[in-house]
This record gives sequence, structure tokens and C-alpha cells, in this order.
Amino acid sequence: MSFYTVIKTELSNKKYLICALSEMKKRGEITSFLENERKETIEVDRDGDIMTIAKEKTGQNFELAGDNQVVQKFSNRLKQFYAYESIKDNLPLDFEIATETETEGEIRILLKG
Repeated sequence: MSFYTVIKTELSNKKYLICALSEMKKRGEITSFLENERKETIEVDRDGDIMTIAKEKTGQNFELAGDNQVVQKFSNRLKQFYAYESIKDNLPLDFEIATETETEGEIRILLKG
């Protein structure tokens, strides 16, 4: 038996959230996602498991909602990709990414400057 869970995050930049979801889709970790601008929600399909990412009513951060077992694992992976996209976007001009590797769910970035 599983329960419906809502996880509050500190993810606040929608641009990085969309980029993270796009990267996850490209890697095959999610099937699809659909953004609803008016409601400020994103519906994520992960092989039939549906999760909702929505703007918190009281703040600027996003929260994830869905089946407990799916949301717990997904939120950790989403946070990784969110940080990854944020790092890539905010690199100083004198640095560039030399290599990117992923081992057992851990993303490693080697910078050169």
C-alpha cells in the first residue's frame, strides 16, 4: 500500500526545473512532462506513474506530489539535475566543462579553466 505524498523543495527557478526535466527525458528517466502555465503546474509521467510539480501557495518554491514510493526517489534525482543545470548555466566565462560522467546515479563534472 502506498500513500499520496507532497514534498516541499527549495527549487525555485522554473527555467532550471524545465531544463532538468528535459535532461531526464533525454536520458529516458521520465516518459514525458506537460507544463500548464495558467495553473503553474507540471505533470510528469514516469512510465505510468504520474507526479505533479506545482508552485507552493505561500512561497516561490515548487513542491512535488504523487505516490510516496515514486516521489521520494524522483525528488532526489530531480534535485541532482536541477543543480547540474544551474551549474552549467552559471559557470564563469573562464571555465568550461571538460568531462561529464555519471556513475551509479552520481553526476561528476570536471571543469577546466
